[in-house]
Amino acid sequence: VLLFVMKSVNVNGEDTNTNGVSSSEDCQVTPVIHVLQYPGCVPKPIPSFACTGRCSSYLQVSGSKIWQMERSCMCCQESGEREASVSLFCPKAKQGDKKFRKVTTKAPLECMCRPCTSVEESAVIPQEMSNYPNEQPINGHFAKPE
Repeated sequence: VLLFVMKSVNVNGEDTNTNGVSSSEDCQVTPVIHVLQYPGCVPKPIPSFACTGRCSSYLQVSGSKIWQMERSCMCCQESGEREASVSLFCPKAKQGDKKFRKVTTKAPLECMCRPCTSVEESAVIPQEMSNYPNEQPINGHFAKPE
């Protein structure tokens, strides 16, 4: 019987837990200025929030099946959201339309490290989708063969 004991240290010399995950995750709500824009309206900067920081990700040999790899990818994401309504001044509004337009914006309520999901389609390399040309909503990006 072979027994493997792994102690991991990341490239910064920090100890990691039993899964190789660094204990120095830093994911937090950060104040930002968000500029709301709408065609024909004056852009309006408003205080808002964003999730920023780092979360652990790793790839390692499986502890139970040494011929397999274990993966974990964690991302700094929102945990709940807040919503606000803001009025924009629209001097170029057509006659009969209102000069003020109410827009709704959202911001994270809290942030935490969660499994990475919901990859933007624009960030996916076409080769990564080669086996999925008929899946929705991705198939809208491909020309139909004639």
